[in-house]
Amino acid sequence: MIEEFFALNSYPTLATDRPFQDKFILLFKIYGIIFLLNFISAPLAYLAEHLVTQVLHLKSIQEQYKTSMLRFFEKFGYLKAVLYICILAPIIEESIFRLPLSLKRSHIAVAFGFALVLLARIIPGLAQQNLTVNILIRVALFAAGYFSLNKFLPEVKAPNNRLQTRLMIISIVVFGLMHIFNYAPLQWNIIFMYPLFVIPQLCMGWLLTYVRFKNGFFWGMGLHALINSVSMLLYIAFKHKM
Repeated sequence: MIEEFFALNSYPTLATDRPFQDKFILLFKIYGIIFLLNFISAPLAYLAEHLVTQVLHLKSIQEQYKTSMLRFFEKFGYLKAVLYICILAPIIEESIFRLPLSLKRSHIAVAFGFALVLLARIIPGLAQQNLTVNILIRVALFAAGYFSLNKFLPEVKAPNNRLQTRLMIISIVVFGLMHIFNYAPLQWNIIFMYPLFVIPQLCMGWLLTYVRFKNGFFWGMGLHALINSVSMLLYIAFKHKM
C-alpha cells in the first residue's frame, strides 16, 4: 500500500472493484495515517509559531485561527457552522478538487459549477442578502457553470496519464494551500510561513486523492466528512475546556 501512495501516475489505473469490507478497512487505515501525520507535523507548526511570536515579534498565527473560527461560529451559529464544515464543505471540496481528476467532461463541469458557488462570496452585497436569495444566486451560478461547460467543453477520448498526474499534484497543492485562508486576515510579510501550518491539509489532499481512485469518489467524500467531523468534535470539546 505504501508503494501505491507514492506512485501518483498509477492512481488512475487502480482497481475499485473490490469487496465493500476491503474498502471500509482501507478507509479507516487512511484515516489513521492522516491522524498520525497531524501529530508528526505539529512540531513544525509549533516552531513556526514560536519564530513568528518570539523572534519576529508578530501576531500569533494560531491565535488568529482561533479568532477566525470563533467569528465563523458567531456569524452562522453552531448548527449551521457544523453542518457546513462536516457535510457541505466535504461535498463541495471533493467535487472541485477530486471529481474532475477523471477528466470526464461532466465531472469537470460539476467542479466548475461548485467553484463558482464558492467564488460567489466575492459578489458585492451578496453577504447582506437573506438566505433564500443567497441560495438562489448560488444555485443559478452552479447551473450556469455546469451547463455551459458540459455543452461546450470537448470530451477527452483517451485520458493522458501524464496530464492526470500533473492535475493531481496541482489539486493536492491548491487544496492544501487554500486552507491558509483559515488564518485570515493574513500577515503577508510572512506569507511563506503559512504553508507550515497547513501540512496536515496537504497530506490529507494527497491521501484523499488516493482513496478517490482506490475506492471511488464517494468514499473519498465520506472520509473527508469523517475527518472534518472528528476534528470539529475535538475543537468543540477543547474549546469548552478553555
